[in-house]
Amino acid sequence: MKSKFLFFLLALALWGLSPLYALTPTEIIHKADKLDDGETSISEMTMILIDSRGQQRVRKIKGYRKDYGEDSKSISFFLSPADVRNTAFLSYEYDDVSKEDDNWLYLPALRKVKRIASGNKKDSFMGTDFTYHDMNGLEVEEWAYSMVKESDTVNGKDCWVIGAVPRKEIAKAVIKDTSYVKRVVWVRKDNFMAVQAKIWMKKAGKTKIMKASKIERIQGIWTARQVEMSTLDRRGRRSHSTILRFDNLQYNKGVGDDMFNTQRMERGL
Repeated sequence: MKSKFLFFLLALALWGLSPLYALTPTEIIHKADKLDDGETSISEMTMILIDSRGQQRVRKIKGYRKDYGEDSKSISFFLSPADVRNTAFLSYEYDDVSKEDDNWLYLPALRKVKRIASGNKKDSFMGTDFTYHDMNGLEVEEWAYSMVKESDTVNGKDCWVIGAVPRKEIAKAVIKDTSYVKRVVWVRKDNFMAVQAKIWMKKAGKTKIMKASKIERIQGIWTARQVEMSTLDRRGRRSHSTILRFDNLQYNKGVGDDMFNTQRMERGL
């Protein structure tokens, strides 16, 4: 039995793999952060905003993304309803942690492109439960990770439960920048997708819950076709939720470089 087990370990090493239990929390998060999302993507989105009484507002959005090496650019155009139609959001995300991601918002009523200042990226994105930081993704290197639980189940799938707090030497700056003081993330063991998270906020004892669902492979790429973010008050009661549903996703199709600039925001689709 021992010799067979040693052969199994040797085979894993030859294939450049390691047993899953040997991965550190930081390695797991890095793998989740580096998941393949295609060189480009085009999607149709439905955004549903739900208040504490269950009343809903529905928005339709068209989104485009393109990789530039380790960096990426994305743009989203709001199609409906009338009060947000032709609003556009442009984002440049940089892999270099020393560079601040760039975000712009075009508001048609003002006929003006507004650059989102770094101090405002903790604010709500278009009245949703997502912040500008959530839309871009938090900087992996700014957080310290620990194993909360080796195994837990989310929607029938085995997950690691990883805790994250801002690194001590930059904790005050990270909390000020994001308004997040602590996070716990559930990462699937079979595909390294983050499928659930709980976030503790600095503001008034609030927390947020993220859930990713309707997970499937599209053109070989693991994709969550629905993401929900809910804000809870200090008693754990839901005060607001936002659901993002992704339809007609297309990966690795031609997306021109001229899509990702402020002039295109003003022109619209």
